[in-house]
Amino acid sequence: MKALFIGIKEAKKLKIDKLWVESDSTSVVTAILTSKLPWNFFQNWWTASEFLDTIQWRLTHCFREGNGPTDKLANHAALTKATSTWNATSRFISHLITWEAMGRPHYRFL
Repeated sequence: MKALFIGIKEAKKLKIDKLWVESDSTSVVTAILTSKLPWNFFQNWWTASEFLDTIQWRLTHCFREGNGPTDKLANHAALTKATSTWNATSRFISHLITWEAMGRPHYRFL
């Protein structure tokens, strides 16, 4: 849930006026959409909702395997143990974004 609020904060900084967040956590999506958050996230929610009330936004659930670029970014963050911000699409996910934009399927084999 913390990552969601960090992302919303970044969207505000970037002056985003249309935001679509996909999360692989059904519990986060449900908590936000029903306003039934754990007590320790209420302050974050109040701050975020002030911004969200001024823009068009959507929050939906997406299976992790269904969002290749996000999966790759999450793995990158876990491996490097670093928070990174890019001003352009990072090279290590650009092919996945192109693949998704073309409507091609993405498979993840374990």
